[in-house]
Amino acid sequence: MEGGLGDGTDIWESENRNKAYLRRGFIMSEQEEKLIQVRVSSDGLAAYVKVSPNKGQMITYEDIKAELEANQVVYGIDEEIIREIINEKRYFIEVQVASGEEPEDGKDGYYEYLFDVDVDLKPKILKDGSVDYKSMGEVPVVQENQELVRYHRSTSPINGMNVRGEEIVGKKGKDLMVLKGKGFLLSEDKTLYRAALIGKAVAKNGSLVVTNVLEIDGDVSISTGGVNFAGDVIIRGNVLAGTEVRAHGSIEVNGCVEAATLVAGKNVLLKNGMQGNGKGSICAGKDVSGKFFEQVNIKAKGNVSANAIMNCDITCEDAISVSGRFGIIVGGRVTAMREIEATLIGNMNETKTVLEVGTREDLYTKMHHLEQECKEIIAELTKYANNLEKIERKIKENGTSKEMQEVKMNVMRSKIEKEAKLSDLEKQKEKVIEDIGKTSNARVIVLKSIYPGTRLIINGVTENIKTENYNSTYQRKGVEIGFTPNI
Repeated sequence: MEGGLGDGTDIWESENRNKAYLRRGFIMSEQEEKLIQVRVSSDGLAAYVKVSPNKGQMITYEDIKAELEANQVVYGIDEEIIREIINEKRYFIEVQVASGEEPEDGKDGYYEYLFDVDVDLKPKILKDGSVDYKSMGEVPVVQENQELVRYHRSTSPINGMNVRGEEIVGKKGKDLMVLKGKGFLLSEDKTLYRAALIGKAVAKNGSLVVTNVLEIDGDVSISTGGVNFAGDVIIRGNVLAGTEVRAHGSIEVNGCVEAATLVAGKNVLLKNGMQGNGKGSICAGKDVSGKFFEQVNIKAKGNVSANAIMNCDITCEDAISVSGRFGIIVGGRVTAMREIEATLIGNMNETKTVLEVGTREDLYTKMHHLEQECKEIIAELTKYANNLEKIERKIKENGTSKEMQEVKMNVMRSKIEKEAKLSDLEKQKEKVIEDIGKTSNARVIVLKSIYPGTRLIINGVTENIKTENYNSTYQRKGVEIGFTPNI
């Protein structure tokens, strides 16, 4: 019990207060000294009472309620606490007697992804600089009608109330935009996304895309038959000799590949490489990568990368990179438009190895011829347009005849054919411009050693390596091939 009436403490405190006031030069009357102080917190969510009665005076429940009302405290009053103040004589201390209710802000809407969206598709670089293709993440494959994403809508706020009975408005939650993309079905209430087909699911930057993927758990062999699929193909096992795998998308093989045929509209990734035995081949619309390639014929419109290339015939329209401390190109013929980079090229046995970068074709002459053809066709198209105008005038003046209609149709047919030819020439020009950009700085980069027995062909100029050279870059300089040390 804190210093209440009847235990003598209140008399002592009252006398001391009177002495303090006397020192300040004034005296409080007993009526003034009877005090009920009310304090409301700055946020209005709590009200406190401090009761300081004079000796002989009684503070009642009604007195405190009246003082609270006078201070506009009308909500969340704890009647029991007020009674405790009176009954237990909890004087000269501040006691909380009313509590407001804080508002509860609404929650923002959010997407719950029901499949793994954080797949690492990049290979790891090992300490020796080679690439660990086995480390690449597994592509998530979803089934038709599988739930992919669930949207949780924003929630409304729950308003609060301060001790003065005033409403405190909470913050409203925000909703997110509907996911864009393809390959999924969206529920009517726009909260559930399902896969529209079996495929590969990718979620990124507010979009969801499901593309066709055929997943084969075991091997592909003559007994299982070949594969021909409109989307991507993922083979968990091996691809054995004599089989053929075709995909409009990409091909990924986790096991080994023997003397098989792989044809992809996009990329080819072999996590354990390929031993083609002189009969295996790869044709890719984009990049080809693998741990190693031995006795394989490769054609790629993009890049080729590996840790070793041995006795292969490779043609790519961009760059070839062979990485790692023992990254080697030995034997066969390797051709790239932009550059070839390897740690080792050839070997001490002087195995015949041919590397070609750039092009032997005179691209500037080819561009000149294409431009001349375009000018001739444009001139012919102008004539066709003029002829059609004349035919239209004659038809308007003399009326339509079967003979005139046939003449008009022949002119229009010839015009359409020339327009198609012009479009094809323009595409050829774009390709030549792209090739000029790639071949203008064509080079062979040797990170460690290049051995005799190697032949370099750079933009049509040939150089036979006669002595071992180290850490150098080879480029055409005029009518010769020169080299400079790598910095």
